[in-house]
Amino acid sequence: MKRRPGLSTVAERAGVSVSLVSRILTGDANVRVREETRQRVLQAAAELNYVPQVSGRALRLAKSGAIGLVVQDVSNPIHAEIIRGAQLATAAHGQVLLLADSTELSSRPEAFDRLIGEGRIDGLLWQSSGFASDEELSSRAAKLLPTILVNNRPRAGVQGIRLADEEAAALAVRHLIELGHRDIGFVGGMGATDISVRRFDGFTRAMRAHDLPVRPEWTVFKEWDAAAGHAAMSELLAVPDRPTAVFVANVVVCVGALAAARESGLDVPGDLSLVALHDTWFVEHGAPPLTTVRLPLRDLGRQAAELIIAGDLAGPEDGFLITEPPPELVVRASTGRP
Repeated sequence: MKRRPGLSTVAERAGVSVSLVSRILTGDANVRVREETRQRVLQAAAELNYVPQVSGRALRLAKSGAIGLVVQDVSNPIHAEIIRGAQLATAAHGQVLLLADSTELSSRPEAFDRLIGEGRIDGLLWQSSGFASDEELSSRAAKLLPTILVNNRPRAGVQGIRLADEEAAALAVRHLIELGHRDIGFVGGMGATDISVRRFDGFTRAMRAHDLPVRPEWTVFKEWDAAAGHAAMSELLAVPDRPTAVFVANVVVCVGALAAARESGLDVPGDLSLVALHDTWFVEHGAPPLTTVRLPLRDLGRQAAELIIAGDLAGPEDGFLITEPPPELVVRASTGRP
């Protein structure tokens, strides 16, 4: 059976983003776009015989007026940007965003059942934390209402939308190599998570592209918080032959890694350079300010919410990928020549 065209097919034909297609086809009055572009999207949809999914029509007619967003830690500054983007999208469509904690939902099945089974929300965004319960609960939710994994590839039959993490990691590594570093370590979050896998893949490809070894003793996976970053960096620095630079897969983790390096008597960047993924408000006020790779977190939240509101989750088998704007290197004082 031939698969009918989804939003991503229309976006490809029109040469615009999936998010823009969604906003035009759902009649978003707040979208700012040239009339030429609007007509090109409408023409592409007509040529492809695009028809919104039934779930999309049901969502637009739903009574709750709310979209759910599940995260592991709502206080995390990285999650805050995703939340802000989702809030902007829901507000533009006259809906509200309800936040829920994934750890609490996994420990209280009755709360999860009420969230998805009593008409409280019309769709669900799930920011996976890497625990097995995430996959189980998001899969259950997807059977009852439109659900999308945020910054993840599709899993267990649930659609996903993600950032260009591989490209961002490679950009960070190339920055270190251009400074003259050859001995580069990796500190990541939970090793089994899709985010960690993608960032480590980008790190590995960039290293091998420059004929540099990826050394197991310089590769440490922990959790996604500052305490884990401290523990990971302490473990990495305990080896006799330490690297001259480290790529950290998350800026919150990097805060802990930086503290551990300084406690070990190392000067950053004189003895050790650090670069991390994601750019948030506190990094330029550190000691030293952190070099980061900026990714469009707010766009991630916004586009994920718009896909849910549109109700059309038909897309590539490997999920939706946000490539614009591309990853951006923000050089500060935590990186220097070895």
